[in-house]
Amino acid sequence: LQETFSNYLVASDADHLISLIDEISYVSPPSTILSQYDDIPPELFCNSDNRPAKCGENCECVHKVDIPLGAVVEVVLVDEVQQINISHPFHLHGTSFVVLGMGRSPDMQLQRMNLQHALELDKRGLLERRFLKPALKDTVAVPNNGYAVLRFRADNPGVWLFHCHFQFHIVIGMNMLFQVGTPADWPPVPVSFPRCGNHMPPITMW
Repeated sequence: LQETFSNYLVASDADHLISLIDEISYVSPPSTILSQYDDIPPELFCNSDNRPAKCGENCECVHKVDIPLGAVVEVVLVDEVQQINISHPFHLHGTSFVVLGMGRSPDMQLQRMNLQHALELDKRGLLERRFLKPALKDTVAVPNNGYAVLRFRADNPGVWLFHCHFQFHIVIGMNMLFQVGTPADWPPVPVSFPRCGNHMPPITMW
């Protein structure tokens, strides 16, 4: 007896096998950031304000945004892909956030939501923000062809992963890091804490 199971989020031959946040696809650093920060070459880090020239259209790097300790951070997530029946569930490690707003464009003529349209809505006061008793969460589903507005206070020093919770999207780069504070603000590395290097073994050429 052969059992069969439904498949979910399996890429077809037509799909791009890369995911982006701010046109950047996340790749993991060669060693852990918290305990070996100085071992990671600075040129491996990038973000939308610091994109290496060689990045190309789909930049791949350790996507990291630096946040001052204690700052109030607002994140606006916009679904530009509009894959039918998928609302990306974004999860933040290290702290909870409040969901100030969520929705789709009030412009019924608009076929696709994108970042530029979201900025225009915000200028017109149409990007919803409700400050009275907002929901406190650590994961939020961004509406298909819509947006979500999140806020949190960056009072937990460290480096925290922010990612889509679909396993397939994690693997292909829909992640980024929020660095809260500087290494001086982080707990000290324990004495004799194990060190690691690149997890990829060297390639031997014969």
